[in-house]
Amino acid sequence: YYKEGLKDEESKKGSGKAQFKKSLEKAVIVARDYPDSRWIDDAFFLIAMNYYWMENYEKARNQFEGFLEHFSDSPFTEEARYHYALTLTELKQYSEGRLVLQQMFDSKRFRRGARFRWALAFKEEEDWDAARSAFKEFLDRYPQGDLASDTRLHLAEIELAGGDTLSAINTYERYLKRAETSKENFERLLTLAELHYLQEDYVTARRTLRKINGRYRDIDERSDLLTAKIELAEGDSSQAEKLLAQIPSGNSRAEAFFILANLYEVQGEYDLALAYYDTLTSRERRSDYAALAERKKTLLQARVLEPDSADTTEVDPAKEQFLLAQTYLLSLGDFERALEEYAKVIDEYPESEYAPKALYGMAWLRRYRLNDTLWHEEFERLLELYPESKEAKDARNLLGDEEVSSDST
Repeated sequence: YYKEGLKDEESKKGSGKAQFKKSLEKAVIVARDYPDSRWIDDAFFLIAMNYYWMENYEKARNQFEGFLEHFSDSPFTEEARYHYALTLTELKQYSEGRLVLQQMFDSKRFRRGARFRWALAFKEEEDWDAARSAFKEFLDRYPQGDLASDTRLHLAEIELAGGDTLSAINTYERYLKRAETSKENFERLLTLAELHYLQEDYVTARRTLRKINGRYRDIDERSDLLTAKIELAEGDSSQAEKLLAQIPSGNSRAEAFFILANLYEVQGEYDLALAYYDTLTSRERRSDYAALAERKKTLLQARVLEPDSADTTEVDPAKEQFLLAQTYLLSLGDFERALEEYAKVIDEYPESEYAPKALYGMAWLRRYRLNDTLWHEEFERLLELYPESKEAKDARNLLGDEEVSSDST
């Protein structure tokens, strides 16, 4: 049963659980009924491994620890220790997992996997510098093979997370030239097209999209969405509108409708914009864009459509604008758009209580998410414009360092 489960896992992750459950039941019977059997270490090893493959990591950890304590001379000890380390990282016990993985660096069988997973644990912990260094060290030792290809992709993602889009593009392109045409790699081609779009290289983005169209429906929908964004960037709003309106389903449709609503709002077609915002809040409630649409709809009504109505006179536009920025930050993780919306709070409502909150948000975002040195300027503006605000005091504690010392002298 265990071997059949492993075969199933090779074809599709999670597909072997039924076999692992049967294997677990048999192993438990052996461990319970035949404690003096020569196969007792096999049984306890299989119990731990079955829990691991069934993704019951808490039980797997306990079983691995018991196995390693009581069967240190078993031929399965090395494999158990390796999967014990992986179990720890799955439980987000990254430091503990890396310590065990380091013990495997001299293992003939597991040293390559151990070094790879050691690097991956840094990435999962979002320690980008350590992850980059560890993955590069892995490539120096093992420049060929599947794990080397995976390592290059992880390096691309790390470069992208650190804002080095050009390096990420180069890494993706080097990998995809030799990659098989699997759905996973079609998704990576889509990511590559998105990176070219972000670099405003629309010609290359279009050329990349042509390589993936027509194979997978969900990828085609995301491709159409990106094509529409390119059309908008190039000034062809009519073609963009057609593409966006035709996207049939999924989160791509929610984003498409949100873009359409914004487009119509900018064009002054407020009823159409409101209709799309309403659609998002009623039909796409599970989407990340539903909360954004609710904020945008409230702002649109308060500012333009019904500024004097009973429903909108109680609305605080500064608060709604600030909450819109927060939604971009927290729901979508769209840091650049969050900065834009924070800036509107400061520009349009400088006397409101939300202006210092927005400046604090901008300084925090630039320093801790964008690694942008402009956070110094936002910090200084906050101290200059709103020196007595709670946000200025919080900023001194969080961001101050040398600025605080210079401010106090």
